[in-house]
Amino acid sequence: MKVTAQLMDENRYSASCQIWNNDMTKLVNECKQEEIAWYNSPRITENGFITTTQNLWYTHCLNKKRLMALGLTAHYDYIKPTEYEKSENQSYPYWKYSHDGKNLICKISDEFHYRKSIYNGNHCIWVDERRKSPGEYYMIQSRSMNGNYICPNCGWEGALECFVDGCDYCQTKFHIEDLKQKVSSVYNPGDWTQRRDGFTIHKNFVPLYVALVIIVIALLAVGSNMGGALTMLAPVLGIIVMVAFMLIFVGIKSRKSMDSGPARTNQTLEKIRSVDKHFSAETFIGNLSNKLLSICYADSAKEIEPFAVCDMTALIASCRGVIDCKLLECVLMEYQTEGDFQHLHVKTGILLTKYEANVVRQEKACLELHLVKSIRALTQSINDVNVYRCDSCGASLSLLNGGRCEYCGQGLDLKEYDWVIERYFIHSL
Repeated sequence: MKVTAQLMDENRYSASCQIWNNDMTKLVNECKQEEIAWYNSPRITENGFITTTQNLWYTHCLNKKRLMALGLTAHYDYIKPTEYEKSENQSYPYWKYSHDGKNLICKISDEFHYRKSIYNGNHCIWVDERRKSPGEYYMIQSRSMNGNYICPNCGWEGALECFVDGCDYCQTKFHIEDLKQKVSSVYNPGDWTQRRDGFTIHKNFVPLYVALVIIVIALLAVGSNMGGALTMLAPVLGIIVMVAFMLIFVGIKSRKSMDSGPARTNQTLEKIRSVDKHFSAETFIGNLSNKLLSICYADSAKEIEPFAVCDMTALIASCRGVIDCKLLECVLMEYQTEGDFQHLHVKTGILLTKYEANVVRQEKACLELHLVKSIRALTQSINDVNVYRCDSCGASLSLLNGGRCEYCGQGLDLKEYDWVIERYFIHSL
């Protein structure tokens, strides 16, 4: 009987996932169409994306404002839709569901196919094109794993009709549309590690190969004068030398990984999850990417005021002219709790595309961030319904005015919900 009940539960869960997969796929494709319409339109409309959270939409808003300020326009030639195919063998797309304690999180991993062109008048100055580039879409919804909806204020679970005019349990008022699933972040995992390691291999191994060839030729030359035995041993000695150098190189890379690579992230994750068992590194990086993009496109500190509790003037100034930003790598370095707050130190690799003096150029930078968040905030996903509402009067808050309430003037204290920047250091590479 237990086995039968378990199979029934698994079948119900499988059927639910198929329905969710269809819904989430539809949402992603609607978001793609909104993105095309947004950039191909000559206007900037407030809250132009209804399929995304405010954090994600804000990055597009600031990006378009930056382009317009530089006299540039963007145009999407195409974005390939995500197709829902139920198959056991395909690599992409695939769906993964998790729960962060308050929200149902869906990750769709798919390959990016798009072409976005930047124009100065009728002249194309830069093209961002991706083909078969691995990407991730994150969806968020105030919902439990069993399908019930969750009040973002008190955590009470119930059917959708229980939230038509707010929560029936705690009487908190919000729109039922706020409970719909939304795209919270879009992450195109960069190739910082591949480029960095590829450069290291090129820098270290190309000279090694040249030296190896010279050694083998020298041994062959000596061997031809001293007899055939040394001539036969020359290739073997060359291989031994190369293997020795490779072992030394791998050892150095392993130590670097322990200091500031994936191994360091794994160690830090263990510390975080001892406090916050639902912590997701992937969701964290997606949300951090939204903040970094907003900072790179911001024209003033006011536009990113909710994201930081320190002076961001110097960082904003260094990003003047940035028309595109990509997060290439994120390493979680240190984590600790102190009183009412959590502190997290991360290192990020970013690729900046700048338009200066009518020329487009790209540069990589390493940005160190020291983040702070309330010890009470133990969910990683930012859902508009429980964040962007004034604690004083309940009115909706907008990032467009720095997260300040237009009715009572109270500001958003984002660290009560999410990580904010308390210190930073930027290093050009």
